[in-house]
Amino acid sequence: MKKIAVLGAGLTGAAAAASLVRQGHQVTVFDKGRAAGGRMSSKRTEQGYLDMGAQYFTARSEAFTQQVKQWLEAGQVELWRCKTALLSDDEGVISLTASEDKQQRFIGIPSMHSPVTALLQDIPLITGCRVLRLDYQQQGWTLHSDTGQDYSDFDAVLLTLPPVQAQQLLKQSGLPELFRSASDVLEPCWAVAVQAQSIPWGDAIFCQHPQLRFISHQQHKTGRSSCYILHFNAAFSALHLEQSADFWFAKATDILQQELGVQGEIRALVAHRWLYASQRDQVPLPGLLALPERPLWAGGDWSYGGRVENAYLAGLSLAQAVLTYAEQQEGTE
Repeated sequence: MKKIAVLGAGLTGAAAAASLVRQGHQVTVFDKGRAAGGRMSSKRTEQGYLDMGAQYFTARSEAFTQQVKQWLEAGQVELWRCKTALLSDDEGVISLTASEDKQQRFIGIPSMHSPVTALLQDIPLITGCRVLRLDYQQQGWTLHSDTGQDYSDFDAVLLTLPPVQAQQLLKQSGLPELFRSASDVLEPCWAVAVQAQSIPWGDAIFCQHPQLRFISHQQHKTGRSSCYILHFNAAFSALHLEQSADFWFAKATDILQQELGVQGEIRALVAHRWLYASQRDQVPLPGLLALPERPLWAGGDWSYGGRVENAYLAGLSLAQAVLTYAEQQEGTE
């Protein structure tokens, strides 16, 4: 049995941890946030959850399809029966048209992070803990946290952090870099939630737009507050990265009123800045990354091109890397 530290309690970290525990290993998961979920986190409000990150997920691979089936049977996931549409802005000519397809889209219930917390059930999770430095001595890792507490004697470490954060941790630890240019892998996104009385034209509105990437309405999502959530695209988010929440509420309100024809009062709820959100198309996929001659691996949805499913598959691949390492260690003893 190996003792493994997983940094990051998003879907990649949760999938890796759950897989390793099933194989009989001892796993502890660390996250700097208040709860598990990562970019699948939903914000809890008195009216219900707000999905500020991932809006839904699809299942294409056999491994993830089987996992989604288990979540469905356990009541942790449901099919999102959404009406899809396309918002286009062609040099100032706005059009909103139905764009129905047969793609099955799933959501966690009652929140998007419910499947993540289900995977981590009964696995030690230390939240509110930022790991500042890693030390590797005498075949074991020690994690030094911002609380002043150290966590020792880990046989392997898995980094499921955004590349910039993983690279920063390696540098602070005096370890070799894993990324050629960590800042190029993921792009930012501002997400804005607002409430309006108007019935939406569509629940899932894909955008070909100079400012927007996606508009969601939560009216048909179990456990959610009925509201609009707008995801601004990477270019526009980066251009106005340091703007205040008021700026983003004003932008969201203007788009809903002028381009979607939303009538009546629009009430601001939450604006959230994701510094590391979507995959940059022009950058080659990194895959899983391994530290030479030391039992440390890094991976995430960014390993295989973004998407929730790839986060899960990256977790399985990280777990397999540890299992292969453990078998090799046993063979040399």
